[in-house]
Amino acid sequence: MTIYTDGAAEPNPGPGGYGVVLMSGKHRKELSGGFRKTTNNRMELMAVIVALESLKRPCNVTLFSDSKYVVDSVSRGSVMKWNRNNWFRAPGERAKNVDLWKRFLEVFERHTVEFKWVKGHAGVQENERCDELAVQAAQQYGLPPDSGYEEDAATVLATKSDSSQKASLPSENSDSAEVQEGGACRKCQTPLMKKETKKKAPKPGQAYCYDWYLLCPGCGTMYMVEAAKRML
Repeated sequence: MTIYTDGAAEPNPGPGGYGVVLMSGKHRKELSGGFRKTTNNRMELMAVIVALESLKRPCNVTLFSDSKYVVDSVSRGSVMKWNRNNWFRAPGERAKNVDLWKRFLEVFERHTVEFKWVKGHAGVQENERCDELAVQAAQQYGLPPDSGYEEDAATVLATKSDSSQKASLPSENSDSAEVQEGGACRKCQTPLMKKETKKKAPKPGQAYCYDWYLLCPGCGTMYMVEAAKRML
């Protein structure tokens, strides 16, 4: 089975679409679809997912895409690493398009797939056809929402508005007595790290301080624990 895929969003983010061409012997099939607001990378990945999901039995697939984002993430094993790390690329840096990557891994395991990068807009016939399908799909009226993108965008906005609450250490009433070093963060499940507090002169009337606290390297949440409390 030979598959070509492509995705498009104009502007980016904006209305987007994907295009797929599947070929096996004399058989050929085209697939496409679009969303009212999404990104180019999501549509590139969506095209691959839709293509693999359309296969009714396990297949040996050679898949051509002009997306470095998709091809490199899979060929270099990055997406598998993100999955093992609870979808964090690095401490404090969450992977993008997690909903689609999870869907991709589920269908990817059913087939034997070899990814090959092809230069876009370079006259490769089937790649050009996929681009046409993707653009046409993005230009349709009444496109459905890309729920994964819109929900993620809403979460980012909520996180930014709440960022001021993470600027200072939580108080002793932060309900953090049960957390411990290496335990899971209550917000994102990333293992917690022990960090020493900055040594400051006590304020007038201050009766205690904390020698250390627990920090989540994933989302930045801080936890004060009773074991770190020291009376002055």
